[in-house]
Amino acid sequence: MNARPAAARWAVLDETSDPVPGDPEEVAALGRQLRRTAEAIEKEAREIKALASVENWKGKTATEFRGAADGAGDKLRKGFKRYDEAAAALGTQVRDGVCSNEYASELHRAQQMADKALQDAEAAHGDLGSAQKALDGQPHDTPKDDPDTKKYQHQKEQASSALSAAKDALEAAKGIRDRAAGLAADAIHDVIEGDGLKDGWRDKFKNWVHENAGWLTQISKWAGRIALWAGVAALALGWIPVIGQAIAAVANAVALAASVVAFATDLVLALGGEGSWKSVILDAVGLATFGIGRAAMSGARGAAAGTKALARGNLYREAVAAGAKTNKAWKIADAGAQGSVRGRQAAEALANMPKGKVFTWSNLREGVSPVAIYRDTADGVKSIGKAFSGQAWRDGAKGLAAPRSAGTLDPELARSAAELDGISQAAKDMPDVSRAMSNFSGQTNVWAGATATGVVAGAEGAYGTVTSLYDKATG
Repeated sequence: MNARPAAARWAVLDETSDPVPGDPEEVAALGRQLRRTAEAIEKEAREIKALASVENWKGKTATEFRGAADGAGDKLRKGFKRYDEAAAALGTQVRDGVCSNEYASELHRAQQMADKALQDAEAAHGDLGSAQKALDGQPHDTPKDDPDTKKYQHQKEQASSALSAAKDALEAAKGIRDRAAGLAADAIHDVIEGDGLKDGWRDKFKNWVHENAGWLTQISKWAGRIALWAGVAALALGWIPVIGQAIAAVANAVALAASVVAFATDLVLALGGEGSWKSVILDAVGLATFGIGRAAMSGARGAAAGTKALARGNLYREAVAAGAKTNKAWKIADAGAQGSVRGRQAAEALANMPKGKVFTWSNLREGVSPVAIYRDTADGVKSIGKAFSGQAWRDGAKGLAAPRSAGTLDPELARSAAELDGISQAAKDMPDVSRAMSNFSGQTNVWAGATATGVVAGAEGAYGTVTSLYDKATG
């Protein structure tokens, strides 16, 4: 590297450091390196073209190679142009005493001009100091037209003019450097922007994913595990009297949020080529079963409420037909229908009751609605306040019902099933009530299937459980 004048010397030109820094030889060395790379690329392109043009080479492999060679050759030609243009812009050698379009030579010329300006400025600054010192040494009563005074004054003016000229020369040198740097930068920028090799947004996205795959994978792993265990906790702990509903609601909300994070993270990893589409599918299954489970739960609630309302109405009409008076008929109906809802609520329950064993679109909208999910979570949390009452615990314990099937492993569904079991046999024997009860069972079976599928998908996604078991069974 060429030694540059010390930073302190440039103060004479009102500069705090070297105004034209850099090493032209280093720039030229980089240019030569780029030139060698361009030549190597050009050589590879010629060899690929020559190999692809061999007429005696036939067959599927040859056809595939020629197809790949066309694309590779095009990229190599573009790559050659990029390195060739960059080498030409920087220059491969430092030419002395000439104007050039190469940055290395122009930087050298600008530094020579700057160094010359510095030398002239230092000389002028010395002359200026000498002249001023001589003037300061004249007696106070020296006439202004004294020959020596006039001589020193003239020397001072010449030194000031020379110093000003040196500053102008330095500005010219900086202008040459800036122009050459701008031309080189523009040439390199233009070839990079226009050669078709610049990374598009897809390439940038994949590069970002590749660089951040480590922590993204960890987020995916732990989000999947949190979703799995929060879902299991919601099912297992929901049986705790009073606060079980709150725990289940919060755990379900955590499971949903973690599932969304796992799905989004796995999708980013898969799109970036760093993840597995199997993980994305498992996450999607987990999210889908969460919504289906909630939809089936909503359908089961509607089926239970509608069945009791239907049983109450039928029992009332049957009692009236048998000769019972109105009040007596309603008492019979209430006893046989487990205290069903009445009036407008009964009419709404009958209208909203699913007509089949599978949830309706209305139930599905309710199941996946963010508003409904938030409402259920908030209601569950609010119920925690009831836990501080002994009576609430006693009532909560009384309200628990043992599961009757896989579809009633949820405490709310178990309680609803117990209430339907308590309907009088006379009501159960009615065809429409029997169908409604069958629809309730169908809804609970859908809930059980969705929940089981979600747990299996979560276990496979978080731990590879299913794959591990399969390997052991077939190993």
